[in-house]
Amino acid sequence: MSDGCICEDLRAILALQARFCQLCDLAQWAQLRELFTDDAVLHVFGKDYVGQDAILRFIERRHLGKHMLSAPNIEIDGDEARVVVDHTFYRYPDLALFGAGVYKDILRRTENGWKFGRREIEVHGHHVEMTAAAKQNVKPIADTLKGVQN
Repeated sequence: MSDGCICEDLRAILALQARFCQLCDLAQWAQLRELFTDDAVLHVFGKDYVGQDAILRFIERRHLGKHMLSAPNIEIDGDEARVVVDHTFYRYPDLALFGAGVYKDILRRTENGWKFGRREIEVHGHHVEMTAAAKQNVKPIADTLKGVQN
């Protein structure tokens, strides 16, 4: 992070990350659209969706649920910021874990605040793999440590 970074930038970037998840979870597509620059790119599953219309068409068809984020790594350089943050997604109605991965973002400072210029969604786990793992009936680590003395 450059020395010129101020707390307001960090707060605004954290709010942008949270707002994306909240608007997706609530299916508030018109408001979600405003989080992206006009020429933004969403890169997911090996494909680029360019511009707000294309990005929204992709996102609107996804499952509804609850997004959760880790603490992000934020690097600000002038009017551009790079953010890397882990995410998980729990699908409605049962809130079962549906996907996990990393968001890799390039944000741009605009006259209307920070916006997504590029979001790359790197998927590390998806429902098929997670469902298969759950069916293996493997005990969680904590259950295997019962009775072990230090």
